[in-house]
Amino acid sequence: MERVQAGDAAAFRVLFDRHRARVHGFLVRRTGSRERGAELFQETFLRVWRARATWRRGRPFRPWLFGIAVHAAQDEARRGRRRVAEVELDEARHATHDAPDARIHLEEAIAGLPDTLRDAFLLGVVEGFDHNEVAEQLGITPANARARISRARRRLRDRLRGER
Repeated sequence: MERVQAGDAAAFRVLFDRHRARVHGFLVRRTGSRERGAELFQETFLRVWRARATWRRGRPFRPWLFGIAVHAAQDEARRGRRRVAEVELDEARHATHDAPDARIHLEEAIAGLPDTLRDAFLLGVVEGFDHNEVAEQLGITPANARARISRARRRLRDRLRGER
């Protein structure tokens, strides 16, 4: 990241290649749409390049990157361009071989969570950030991050039990 801060485009490409699958997957889940996720993915890396001077040496890059992705999604939602979350069922069926229906129900349930709970759940459970990192990325306390993840899990569990 230090090389990126100095304007090294090749180093930026290395970071992009290393993190693109996780960031893209997060944003697709966050928006419920491959199209919106792809647009926000591009916006996220554009913001990374523009904000490269704000990254502090010694600070882990991945939480900083996901914080930018979360803010890009929140900004897009505030602008009112957020579309109704759609789960692309055909792609979800191809994404898993053993239990396509379970995968579809889970993706639909995640898409149905309020943004605040969805962000915390995706960052904490899917991406594996700890409560402190989730809190930093969302601008909340670690206790609030823990509570949001717990509420999201409970809602998902309740919704998935009701669909079976």
